[in-house]
Amino acid sequence: MSPLEQLQALDQSLLAEFADPEQLQAETMGARLAERARLLRSIIESKDTETFDAGQVAELVERSRRLIQEAEHGRTLLAEKLAGLKKGRRSVRAYQNVKRN
Repeated sequence: MSPLEQLQALDQSLLAEFADPEQLQAETMGARLAERARLLRSIIESKDTETFDAGQVAELVERSRRLIQEAEHGRTLLAEKLAGLKKGRRSVRAYQNVKRN
């Protein structure tokens, strides 16, 4: 399997994982993104970059943009959930303080 095909398969699995941000695992996601960076670097540094046509390059750029959008969307959802959890904790503490007094 060529690095471009490996990258395409990895991108598809990453997009599938980003579909459910609550199931993301930081350790595995970091390793997979590092693998993606390694594959991109090997593609860029390879001597046969001339063999890629404009369509393949456009597809790669589009997948990269989709990955960025999905990652940002997931980050936003998780940040909102965390804010809700913190608000809930503050409410519980305030209720307990009022109850004690």
